[in-house]
Amino acid sequence: MSEPALTMRQLALTPRWIALLVLALVVAAVFAWLGKWQVERAIIQGAKDSYDTEVAVALDRIAQPATPLTTDAAGRRVTFDATLDPSSLVVVGNRVNEGAIGCWVTGRLVGASGALAVALGWAPTIEDCQTTKDEMSGEPIIQALVTWTGRYSPPEMPEAPGTSSDPRALDYMSVAALYNIWPETSSPVFAGYVIAEHDIPGLKRISSTPPISDASLNLLNVFYAVEWALFAGGAVFLWWRLLRDDWERRTEPD
Repeated sequence: MSEPALTMRQLALTPRWIALLVLALVVAAVFAWLGKWQVERAIIQGAKDSYDTEVAVALDRIAQPATPLTTDAAGRRVTFDATLDPSSLVVVGNRVNEGAIGCWVTGRLVGASGALAVALGWAPTIEDCQTTKDEMSGEPIIQALVTWTGRYSPPEMPEAPGTSSDPRALDYMSVAALYNIWPETSSPVFAGYVIAEHDIPGLKRISSTPPISDASLNLLNVFYAVEWALFAGGAVFLWWRLLRDDWERRTEPD
């Protein structure tokens, strides 16, 4: 004997389908919350990418010595009131500047808050860098603080020297490696280094480009938010589809 004919509305009001509707709404609410969270992540990431990396800010505002370098600080133009220590000058090789391979003359800036590695300038040969380094090392130490401006950059990972290279040569801009070469100091050291924007006799300014913001990350978060909204609607649609299939089965002739 067939079951009594019910309208779809009457069937939807039965305890079983009301319970399934509540379950579908709970699942839809969870998906909607996840979509809201993805939208908030997109807004937060967009806010992080919105600051102007080309407006120089005081280094102490965005970084502290003896702490890890953050993504918000990396690549920004900064200012730092400090004195260059001539005894800390080190030549770093294998440096590319505007497509040409050469070297950097680097050093240590000492300020009130700590010490900061600095790339002073570029030259095409190690001999040129060494000559400039020797000339700067022989200059008298000036105790007055100077406002240095440049781009704050993350350090490079240390590398093992090659079999054919000079093991004493430094071919990477590692703050940790420079710290071991510098004269001993009690000042804490910043994790990154600054590419100076000052004209140093015998050296060419190092070309530095602003960091590229990852706009694709924001679009990906928005896509996920839309996806969660579709899932939320799909949960309710699935309940309706199952209800309709049940109603059609009940109302079909035997």
